[in-house]
Amino acid sequence: MMKQLLSILDPRTLYTSEQLKPTVLMILAALAPTVHRYFGSIEFARLTFSSLSDFESCVYMFGAAFLVMGLLPVAIIHFVFRESLRDYGLTVGNWRIGLPVVVLLFVLIAGFLLYPSSHTEEMRSFYPFDKGAGDSMLSFIRLEVSRGLLFYTAWEFFFRGFLLFGLRKSFGDWAAICMQTIPSCLWHIGMPTGEIFGSLAAGILFGIMAIRSRSILWVFLLHFMIGVGTDLFIVITG
Repeated sequence: MMKQLLSILDPRTLYTSEQLKPTVLMILAALAPTVHRYFGSIEFARLTFSSLSDFESCVYMFGAAFLVMGLLPVAIIHFVFRESLRDYGLTVGNWRIGLPVVVLLFVLIAGFLLYPSSHTEEMRSFYPFDKGAGDSMLSFIRLEVSRGLLFYTAWEFFFRGFLLFGLRKSFGDWAAICMQTIPSCLWHIGMPTGEIFGSLAAGILFGIMAIRSRSILWVFLLHFMIGVGTDLFIVITG
């Protein structure tokens, strides 16, 4: 009976060796963001390490993201898939597409979304992550630089690099864009209402940008500028 049960539940009978890569990608699409949300969050850092300052709790969250959504995928690409990071968007790509799109979209997003939302209580109570960021220019810069170097690099590499470029050969560009959007959107649950719905649109938009420019660099730059812009508007209008 036990042998029969194990035979029924054996996943090896359901896929071929060609499906190993998309299987790993899809499992990590669920696992990595979940691990980070539960064990890499600012809330977890504050509860577990009560002596941490607000800034140190932020760095904990950024560093945890860099580990599970940055270094882990890099290791899998190198040691398991044995592929080049360039195949996952880690290249300049087509800057003639990427650069003007970043500039145009940031102006539109800043004017129509970031500035108006920075006046809402929901956004102001949530951002910046470190409430001391508005105390001085140095405090603001150190928060945004650490966020950019650790969090946004890992975030964009995981969703728009590892998942998007990793899945497109198996499922096609549009399906891959939608598939990487799902976990990136669900990660935002618990954040301001506008942001959770905005993350759905952003996931699709950023995915298209990455495919068209053949790079995650321009998506990273836009995402980073949006994050800094949000904090900056809140700080200067505070």
